[in-house]
Amino acid sequence: MKLSIIIPYYRGEQYLRDCLDGIGEGGCEDVEVIVSDDDPMEPRGVAFARNSGIERCTGDFVMFLDSDDFFLPGDIGRAMEAAEKNPDSVTVLDLKGTYYCRDAVIDKRVPKPSFELDLPIAQRVVGLVIPKKLIPKKRFPERFRYYSELTFMTELLESAAFVNAPGITYYKRIHNDPINCPSLSQEETGTGSEIVRETGSLAEAVYKEKTEGRIAQFCTSFALAAERARSVGTAKLVECAGAFFEKILTGDNSPAGLYACPAFTESDAAGAKKALGAVDIGVIKNVPDRGRRRILLALADGDRRKAQKAARKIRFKKKKKGLFGSKDQWRLAFYRKIALRTRVRRDLVFFESFNGDLYGDSCRYIYEYWLEHNPEGRRFVWSIGKAGRAAIPGRHRSVKPGTLRYMLALARAGILVSNMRQPSWYVKRKGQLFFETWHGTPLKRLVFDMDDVYTASPGYKKIFYDQSRKWDWLLSGNEYSTGVFERAFMFPRERIAELGYPRNDRLRAGADEQTKRRLREKLGFPTDKRVVLYAPTWRDNRFKGSGSYEMALPFDKTFAAKVPDTFFIFRMHYFVSGTEGLKETFGDNAVDMSGYDDINDLYLASDVLITDYSSVFFDYAILGRPIIFYAFDEEEYGGELRGLYFDMESYCPGPVLRTQEELAEALGKGDDYFSPFLERFNAMGSFFAGPDDAQASKRAVEFIEEKAGKI
Repeated sequence: MKLSIIIPYYRGEQYLRDCLDGIGEGGCEDVEVIVSDDDPMEPRGVAFARNSGIERCTGDFVMFLDSDDFFLPGDIGRAMEAAEKNPDSVTVLDLKGTYYCRDAVIDKRVPKPSFELDLPIAQRVVGLVIPKKLIPKKRFPERFRYYSELTFMTELLESAAFVNAPGITYYKRIHNDPINCPSLSQEETGTGSEIVRETGSLAEAVYKEKTEGRIAQFCTSFALAAERARSVGTAKLVECAGAFFEKILTGDNSPAGLYACPAFTESDAAGAKKALGAVDIGVIKNVPDRGRRRILLALADGDRRKAQKAARKIRFKKKKKGLFGSKDQWRLAFYRKIALRTRVRRDLVFFESFNGDLYGDSCRYIYEYWLEHNPEGRRFVWSIGKAGRAAIPGRHRSVKPGTLRYMLALARAGILVSNMRQPSWYVKRKGQLFFETWHGTPLKRLVFDMDDVYTASPGYKKIFYDQSRKWDWLLSGNEYSTGVFERAFMFPRERIAELGYPRNDRLRAGADEQTKRRLREKLGFPTDKRVVLYAPTWRDNRFKGSGSYEMALPFDKTFAAKVPDTFFIFRMHYFVSGTEGLKETFGDNAVDMSGYDDINDLYLASDVLITDYSSVFFDYAILGRPIIFYAFDEEEYGGELRGLYFDMESYCPGPVLRTQEELAEALGKGDDYFSPFLERFNAMGSFFAGPDDAQASKRAVEFIEEKAGKI
């Protein structure tokens, strides 16, 4: 028997490629594919595309496949085998969601490649193999941009039997970039999507219980109410519910009638009670979501206030722990109810570097310049863990990240200086100036320049976008970074301050042998050996815990013997937890300095830098010392996980090596071997390096003072 696959296509070529690959490797011999390409100038919607496909298809069975979804090898063939055993029924496949491309799911390179989707059958036309003879005559209502499946599916539910085919999975792709390329489901924000989800659950329950009712009208009216909710941006679930229940009684399903519905009133509650009276109350009680079930039960009783109260509770999805709630709930309540009501102190400057883990980076040098040259009228507070507090000079106050004092300082500070993203719950207040310094010149691709995100938070792009909108100014170290930040962060160029990186002032001031020896003695490094700094970045797919990733050392026990008279400093990315196996591999010839505050000390104390795709080489190149790029996993990292901004072989100020043998050989070479690489890189001048006058800290402080004075 023949299978027709109908694919509505509007945008997202990278997703369509996965979709078609899944069909090509699906294992189904007799299949036709109908791609309904919508007009980007005048899009007519997914309903039109599906209806058009139905008219053109010639198969015995029909499958609707969204262009951003996919199957794994052989699964379409297995789905057809199951369908042919039940030719008079709809075959239901397993439905899983994934944020990742098809290859990543196949290879299982990601920590959580898929997750179960809680989507009622009444709301999903995908993941079904439907006999063509059972296709509803009403088709998909083309007046709906969203939720057009509901009326189609309710008629199908009424007329057909459904048979499960466990173990055959339809992968529904959740877009990594809901800002530039959102899927239709990611556009369904606000009240409308919540209502229609409930509609699908209730419609499915009604049919399972064989309860009579005007379900097709039920779903049509709900979809129209949801469209109205999106158009007016309402935030109350019951407003749409009230509009729906009023119109389901009068039979007015016209958009004009529904869009004109007033807010939820006592009369709406009465109408809701009458409408739900025709439905068995046991069916409503079987609705799986407890919060939405409470709303429907309250409406069935005609209790408007109770329905409104239940709707408001949906916004607080986390359950309280214990009698009075968890500590985190108390802290957030303190921040929202108390801290945000305090007065913003324009003289208070809040600093945070690497989420409070270290006293370092550009934040440190801005603070120290400010402290030395222009501290009058300013009070300083640092977000810092216990271990780093002793290192901070000058008169200041320290707060531990996540504490009530931290939240109060974040709410009251008139100026905030950070090199990372701020907490997700942070609220930008009127009178605050947020100066973001970022923490590196990029080599690996960032945010919106990444096709896929393989971190523990697949919603990273949306989170980053929302948080970065709260920055007033973004510091850039050079022309190259400015261009990358504008594109990768979607940040306005007119709000990027290209002042140079304050953390590099100390490196630009010059480094002599006396400084190197003094730092080695201070840090306990040998003064009679070559000192090599190993500073790699983190791997997105090596997730270990919240904000924590693992990385196995890319050296075996034979490596240390190949590089005699060499002492290694390990400086892992602050996301990487631990350097397991360091002692066994290097003995006393290595030390882990990952927790040391100022990496500049490690730069100045070392003779050679070994890195991979980290931005540290941009800073280290200022010293003119040898740099080696140990890219042992370049194919995976550069081609699959992150991607790089430029070809390392062509631009990096050092050799790019892939094996331990090559690395050991390079470490045995003299400075003459490395000089041509550095000369080539330095020829790019300020494009990569930025200003070389060691005055970036001064410029940053003066810039902040100027902008703060205008608020």
